[in-house]
Amino acid sequence: MQHDKLRKKAKQKVQAKKAFYILSFIFAAISVILVVISLQFDDFVAFWIRFPILVLGLILAVMYIAIFGLPFARFLSPEWEDEQISRELHRLYREDPPQLPSGQELSEEDRLELEELERLKAKWDYRSDDFV
Repeated sequence: MQHDKLRKKAKQKVQAKKAFYILSFIFAAISVILVVISLQFDDFVAFWIRFPILVLGLILAVMYIAIFGLPFARFLSPEWEDEQISRELHRLYREDPPQLPSGQELSEEDRLELEELERLKAKWDYRSDDFV
């Protein structure tokens, strides 16, 4: 039941985003047409021909805020901070991956696990480029 509600909500959100992208494309096309037409007239008339671009831009901005939320407003939430910490940790681990301790620093149990891992690697012909 909960899954169905979440799926319906997600589907509505995706449809709203799709509508926003379609409207953005239409807005861009209309803007180009209005600018080309306005080049044929003097400044006063050209201003009024270009004026709908401002109105369409405001409509698009309101739709963006309604669908995606205010930009940069999420950084105030605690979830954003946790997500950024996690991203930074992943980045740091990619830059400087942790190294295994030397054999002397390992406990007996850890050495046995490593021996088993080495045996399995040899058995399966383990290569790191096999992973995606």
